[in-house]
Amino acid sequence: MITLKKLEWSNCFSYGSNNVLELNDSIVTQLVGTNGTGKSSIPLILEEVLFNKNSKGIKKADIPNREVNNGYDISLSFSVNEDEYLIDVIRRTNIKVKLYKNKEDISSHTATATYKTLEGIIGIDFKTFSQIVYQNTNASLQFLTATDTNRKKFLIDLLQLDNYVKFFEVFKELSRNLAGDVSRIQGKIDTIDKWLSDNYLEDTSLLSKLELPFYSEEDEETLRSLQIEFENISEISKKINQNNLYKKQLESIDLSLAKEYVSNTEWQDTEHLLQQIGEIKSQGSQEVRMIKKYTDLLEVDEAGCPTCGQDIDKDFIKKELKNHEETKEIYTTQLESVNENLEDINKANLLLKEMQQKISNWEEIYRQIDYSLPSEVPDAYEIEGKIEKIKIRIRQRREKVEEVIAENERIERHNTRLAIIEEQQTDFEKQHASLTSEITEVEDKLGHVEILKKAFSTNGLLAYKIENLVKDLEELTNEYLAELSDGRFSLEFVVLNDKLNVEIDDNGKTVDILALSAGELARVNTSTLLAIRKLMSSISKSRINVLFLDEVTNVLDEQGKERLVEILLREENLNTYIVSHGWTHPLLSKIDIIKEQKISRLDG
Repeated sequence: MITLKKLEWSNCFSYGSNNVLELNDSIVTQLVGTNGTGKSSIPLILEEVLFNKNSKGIKKADIPNREVNNGYDISLSFSVNEDEYLIDVIRRTNIKVKLYKNKEDISSHTATATYKTLEGIIGIDFKTFSQIVYQNTNASLQFLTATDTNRKKFLIDLLQLDNYVKFFEVFKELSRNLAGDVSRIQGKIDTIDKWLSDNYLEDTSLLSKLELPFYSEEDEETLRSLQIEFENISEISKKINQNNLYKKQLESIDLSLAKEYVSNTEWQDTEHLLQQIGEIKSQGSQEVRMIKKYTDLLEVDEAGCPTCGQDIDKDFIKKELKNHEETKEIYTTQLESVNENLEDINKANLLLKEMQQKISNWEEIYRQIDYSLPSEVPDAYEIEGKIEKIKIRIRQRREKVEEVIAENERIERHNTRLAIIEEQQTDFEKQHASLTSEITEVEDKLGHVEILKKAFSTNGLLAYKIENLVKDLEELTNEYLAELSDGRFSLEFVVLNDKLNVEIDDNGKTVDILALSAGELARVNTSTLLAIRKLMSSISKSRINVLFLDEVTNVLDEQGKERLVEILLREENLNTYIVSHGWTHPLLSKIDIIKEQKISRLDG
């Protein structure tokens, strides 16, 4: 039994902070308030705290009170059999969920995982919870108005008959696997049958091998000896030819002039000349700047200096200009002289480097020459001729041997194939017998599993179970419906294969449920809902003590309202909340929902 006890919330929908509702405080409680006060929000808050979603599909951003705009808090205490639970939800930018069992924190690392744990504890999914806990005239119990197939599925989920479906899936999978085994074994049998047919032997006699022709190794030894001799001659010939080439290269190099030049010439350093050139260029540049300065002063038309304003002595400027021009000419002459000297030294150094490289090349070639080798290359044609003749003779003998070997290999393969086929035939015959026995056993299992699969299908035990439960549900529904409608209406469930049809009888006439008026439909829905809850209390562990009837009394006449109250007051383990605009009943507890300055609160 699931007993929802205390619901506390702050800043949800139109509500302010610190709202408390004792869910199991009285048998029937009225929630009374005008439009927009938040009467219908309470079951949505209950859905949010238990399932993190609501049946109206309201987005999370629209749940916090817009006047407060600081997220919301919800907590719910409840018990499942002997265990006490508390779910606490705090939502700001993110959601924080804590779940306690007997005051011990059993929350998971994520909110999603915690809600998964909570759903396992409750033992009922969101859709079923919403339909058996909350009913209003706009979104009534979908069980009656759903398609025939979905109506049956709803009952399966609600009455926890899904184990039958699971068993069916298990046997269905087992049937598929066994059928696959039968197909696999039959495939092996077919393969063996084909092999036995394709490899049937008419002649099982063995063939004798041929004798190998005589083969002497004398020619092989002679060939190896000649090849070694030829290889040595070839190598010596290569060395002699290369050695003669080195000698010719050495003779082509004349070292007399190079040696004399290197011995009489030293490498000259040019660093001091480069430094001197830099200094002369710097001094020359200074003279050029002074010449430009005095030239610019001579070209000035004014009597005074444009910079300092003093009188200009043009005779003095001409004298200074002449001195700087003469000095510049001296630096130009010096620079030309030093550049010529540098060019001569660079040419001499380059020639010295070339002579040194020539001597180095000569010495390198000289080191490569082997003066122990002769100048003449030995003649190898005679040896090559002998080698070729011996190779031909050896090849012919080998070809004859290879022909005999190839034939003997064919004979060996033939004889081996006969032996293997005889051995495989015996093995395959044993396998065939074993597989035949195995497929018989598997087919026998498959037959039993097919019976079980059919038994647990929607047309088997499940249909039988539903048919019996539906009869109980039909009987309970009609008991409630008889009281609510003065015996006018009755309901009948018709089980057909995968479907569950609903037929409504109105004083002996069958009518479509969609043709009922709002008040008539409310009576049928409420009766069915109460019947489902009572049936669940007898067969299911997922029994919940809370029921919200939202605006249901608005479509009932006074007599209907009285009878509804009488029925609800008699219900065991049920705490009903009747939501209405203003209708009240003297025998019922009442909570007024008041909205002041755009903030709702509970009063009562």
